[in-house]
Amino acid sequence: MTPPAHAWVALEQDEDGYPPFEAERLDVEVRHDGACTVLAVPVFTSGIAVDDIVSVVQVEDDDRWWVTGVLLASGRGTARIAPLGSTTTAQVVAELAAHGCVATATEHGLVTADLPADVDGAALAELLDTGSASGRWQFDLGVEPG
Repeated sequence: MTPPAHAWVALEQDEDGYPPFEAERLDVEVRHDGACTVLAVPVFTSGIAVDDIVSVVQVEDDDRWWVTGVLLASGRGTARIAPLGSTTTAQVVAELAAHGCVATATEHGLVTADLPADVDGAALAELLDTGSASGRWQFDLGVEPG
């Protein structure tokens, strides 16, 4: 199996310098037409999901490939969850898995979740909203599934 290639996305930081990086590296598979298929949930990038097909360019004096846009959305969604208080990343991963989502704890203390296109949106929204309202986590959707 060929290891994944990488494409980069420029990130816009807020006044506090968040996210803590100016760019995010995405694992991608280069397609025969030069576009790339995204292989993993972005941690900080919004608007891109697993299996999306993205366009890339290489700019002068930089050997990296940069994402310029989504050519074809996969229908999958993404969520980022920041556990609060005594809630652990493992608990968040397990709760999302129970709803059919593949979730991963990141080195940044966040949980990223791949939300299948056919996920029960109402049940997932209830889970995320209830956890947020009860102070167990904060979350945002990078891409809505469907």
